[in-house]
Amino acid sequence: MVRRTGVWGVAVGLVLLGGCGSSSTMRTAGRTVTAEEVFQSVSRNQERLQSMHGEGRLNVETPDFAQSASFTLTLRKPDSILVKINGPFGMDVGSALLTRSGFLFYNSLQNQLISGTMNTANLGRILRLNLTFDEIISLFTGGTFLEDDRDEPDRFNIEDDQFVMTYAHGSGTRKYWVDPSSLLIGRIQFLDHQGKVEFEQRFTNFRALEGTSVPHSVRITQHRERRTIAISYSSVSVNADAFQLLLNVPTNAKRIYWQ
Repeated sequence: MVRRTGVWGVAVGLVLLGGCGSSSTMRTAGRTVTAEEVFQSVSRNQERLQSMHGEGRLNVETPDFAQSASFTLTLRKPDSILVKINGPFGMDVGSALLTRSGFLFYNSLQNQLISGTMNTANLGRILRLNLTFDEIISLFTGGTFLEDDRDEPDRFNIEDDQFVMTYAHGSGTRKYWVDPSSLLIGRIQFLDHQGKVEFEQRFTNFRALEGTSVPHSVRITQHRERRTIAISYSSVSVNADAFQLLLNVPTNAKRIYWQ
């Protein structure tokens, strides 16, 4: 588990709130934390993880159905992700190999191999999430700051004993909730112009592995669609050279290409 010190436990309760609404620093009883320190902590944690293999459960809930399946994930930075989904009794449901240039998606139930160029539209059709390739990597490995949110935040304050960094954009607002003890992101919220949360990512149950910390529970919520995806890792290993990304497809699979 991520190490938590007694100093931080006391410090969070003694945060000096006066004048911190738009500051890029947060002063506690024992230390002043800057936005730059948070950026560096999150970046270092991501940089230390270069490859990953995980197994666990995937749960999807919508107003119409709830489904659960087991999965295996193999990821190699900066450009490769392989996900395999298995249904009841170990039945192969499908596999997806994603790279920066293209993708292969094999639907075992229909014996179809879908391929195409990697772009946001195709990625959304596969995963039903409006995310970029880099954001998908960070989703599986732990939250990080979006590229547009790596400058000073518009607001840096405390909510629910967490550091909160807020960025206002033309399309809405993004809020990053940071754990004061680890200085890692535990939650990312995407809000509309009315301040309503449209999309949320949560990262919990961090565990230390090979000098990095990996969340073993990830939860994605699409509030408008009332759709939730929960990822729970039962085992994770990182930074091993032996990880293989192979997609096995029958020769008689029907080929489909997406632009």
